[in-house]
Amino acid sequence: MLHILNQRVDANCATNMLRVVAKSDEVVLIEKAVQACLKPEWTGFEQCKGRVYLLQEDLASRGLFDVAKRQAVSIVDMAGFLALSERHEQCVTWY
Repeated sequence: MLHILNQRVDANCATNMLRVVAKSDEVVLIEKAVQACLKPEWTGFEQCKGRVYLLQEDLASRGLFDVAKRQAVSIVDMAGFLALSERHEQCVTWY
């Protein structure tokens, strides 16, 4: 399943999402959620190791692209986001 989070990682919906994410799931952080690159201690990075992606366009629009690169988080562009959504039969948006 693909989980899409568009709220800050300290929001209730982010906590609720982490409760249900399975080992085979992937997570894309968009909009406000890309600010997670400012919180490398966020438990989602450890819990979903290698399966959390930040949307490049939202990072760039917030001036966070270079910060995210320094944090060594996975960044995905719109084409990659589309590929992730095609790979999963189910998609849940958390907002």
